[in-house]
Amino acid sequence: MVESISGMDHGSSKSVPSSNALTDGKDKLFQHAFDYAAIGMALIALDGTWLKVNPALSNISGYSSAELMKTDIAAIIHADDLKSLQRLHSRLLSSRKDTYNKEIRCYHKQGHIIWGLLYVSLVRDEAGAPLYTIAQIQDISARKQLEQKFSSLIEYNPAGIISLDMHGRMNGLNEAMEQIIGYKSYELMDKPLKTIIAGEREHLHIFQHAVEDKEQYNHDITVTHKDGSLIHLGAKDVPIIVDGTIVGFYIIARDITEHRMTQEKLGAIQQELIDVVSKQHGMTYKFKKIGDRFIHTLCDGELVYRLGYRPEFVVGKELSDFPVESGSIAQIEECYNRAWSGEETVTYEGQKNNLTYLIHMKPVKRSGKVVEVIASCIDISERKRAEEDLRATKEMLESFINNTPDAIDVVDLNGNVVQVNRAFEKIYGYTEEEALGKQLLIIPEDKTEEKDMLYSKLTSGTDIENYETTRLRKDGSLLYINLTLSTIKDANGKTIAYAAITRDITERKKTEELLRKSDRLSVVGQLAAGLAHEIRNPLTSLKGFLQLMQAGVPSQEKYYEIMISELDRINFIVSEFLIIAKPQVTQYDNKSLNRILDTVIQLIEPEANMKNVEMQVDMGLKPVLVRCSEIQLKQVFINLMKNAIEAMPQGGQLKIDVDNGEQDVLVRIADTGSGIPKERLSHLGEPFYTTKEKGTGLGLMMCFKIIESHQGSIDFRSQLHEGTTVEVVLPVVQPYLK
Repeated sequence: MVESISGMDHGSSKSVPSSNALTDGKDKLFQHAFDYAAIGMALIALDGTWLKVNPALSNISGYSSAELMKTDIAAIIHADDLKSLQRLHSRLLSSRKDTYNKEIRCYHKQGHIIWGLLYVSLVRDEAGAPLYTIAQIQDISARKQLEQKFSSLIEYNPAGIISLDMHGRMNGLNEAMEQIIGYKSYELMDKPLKTIIAGEREHLHIFQHAVEDKEQYNHDITVTHKDGSLIHLGAKDVPIIVDGTIVGFYIIARDITEHRMTQEKLGAIQQELIDVVSKQHGMTYKFKKIGDRFIHTLCDGELVYRLGYRPEFVVGKELSDFPVESGSIAQIEECYNRAWSGEETVTYEGQKNNLTYLIHMKPVKRSGKVVEVIASCIDISERKRAEEDLRATKEMLESFINNTPDAIDVVDLNGNVVQVNRAFEKIYGYTEEEALGKQLLIIPEDKTEEKDMLYSKLTSGTDIENYETTRLRKDGSLLYINLTLSTIKDANGKTIAYAAITRDITERKKTEELLRKSDRLSVVGQLAAGLAHEIRNPLTSLKGFLQLMQAGVPSQEKYYEIMISELDRINFIVSEFLIIAKPQVTQYDNKSLNRILDTVIQLIEPEANMKNVEMQVDMGLKPVLVRCSEIQLKQVFINLMKNAIEAMPQGGQLKIDVDNGEQDVLVRIADTGSGIPKERLSHLGEPFYTTKEKGTGLGLMMCFKIIESHQGSIDFRSQLHEGTTVEVVLPVVQPYLK
């Protein structure tokens, strides 16, 4: 057979080993099949050189038979396939297998790549030794191009694609799917799809649907990302059909996680909106005008039920279907027409079932045309009742303000009068018309600094209560007043005005002044007896010395110093007496408290001696400096010491102690008199309240006022039949005089 093949004229050939296995007829048949085969065929020596090629191989490669015969098979095989082909050839020669096949790439004469399906059979001699190989090459370039097109369609598809076999095992993922689920294709190869499916379902329904109707099946699936997060996919299942038989499936999917989350959020928002509308205390509804009728398209809210309706009863009904209070149907229909005509805000107030409600209507426009009207309705029954209560309260307050005996005025931040009551007109003499919008000249010139001080306190947030001062009436006369000032603020806490309440205390002040003078004269009268005795003693001495001098007693010079000293004492006593008796202008200066007390003690001491009262004084060695009105403090201590002496009609002890502190000084005046009942202690200092049989209580009242004006305090402690202790505390200028 080999010899006959080599002797053929068609096609080029090299010598072929002889064989007696074929008859001449069979040789011709083989040669005919070889030459006219539709696929490329060749006889190849064991070293890879061509022994014989047919025309079909020349057509596939583009080389003529003669050109091929000058080369070996390696000349047209792609380098990447040549090595694997050589391994297969070596394995063929060394094993009992006589065939192998492989898809290879070949070079066309023009330079492009040709894909071929290569089948190789080994021919052996009668002893089994290899002689040569027979190669069949089928051009599959068109099929490979189609496969590459489909592969490119899958590989570069922006949608994720998973390839499954009929058992649901994954045998391929494109790059888009790898990015979606985080796994590489090799990590999931041959694993069941349920490996990455989230939830408890083991299989999808894709197989039964695809097998039954061979149609695409759309569905949503949730898979678990490699990092553990859940990915929602919108999937389409496409059967893979070969020769009319389903051999697998493609799952083509897109990541809809964000879309799903957006839908869920939108659904939650929509549900929340529905809940808000349905659970609101008021009512929301919409209507459209169809023809000449207003039809309600939405209605919900708690107020719907309180008005006696239900949402399903309202929707689809027109305005005339609802019973409303008599005479109001025309009014509300007019409001509907106004809103439908485009008026931006239409309001209507009505009543039903003892409820007062307020409706706000607003048109909804598209392209400038009203397409519907949305309305909100709220229950204003409480507000109406509150307004009525407020009106009644306002009337009551106005009645109170206008009928109170105290003057009330309100001024703005610029000092212009905003409101006054009738008492203001009566006390200050200005009518309401004269006062409104003006800054009244009611503050005396000497109170300018006081005005600034009061204004400063008000602006800093401090209200002024029961402040005693003076003001001017319209006719210029002076008023003594008790003043209370406060700020008026808006809802945001911002000061918008000031209010003043004025109480006329002019008559009270005159009475107090008369009582003060009366009390002072009373004190002066009571001191007179003791002072007369105190003055009489030095006068007696002076008279005796003058008589001695008149008699011509020698060495009269030694009496001059004594006489001058006695005259100084008389002058001091008279001066202090006049200070107590004569009204003085109040003036505060830094004074020695010890000297003030020493002076008072000298004035009181004669009376104490007359009443058999022993005085014990302990003022320390270092006098204390206080800022005070000297005459007022003397008046206080004279009153307190006189009271102590009068509490001991049978005699006793009067102790006066001074305790120095860092910030203040304590003057303690204690007697051993009859004491004061506990229930009366709290009333001490009140006018006309006294424990004396013929007293007025005004002296002690003045003591409290004077010490209070000096920023100090007075405290009484007493036990019946044991005595009374008065403690006066005053602030010091400095702890000790140096």
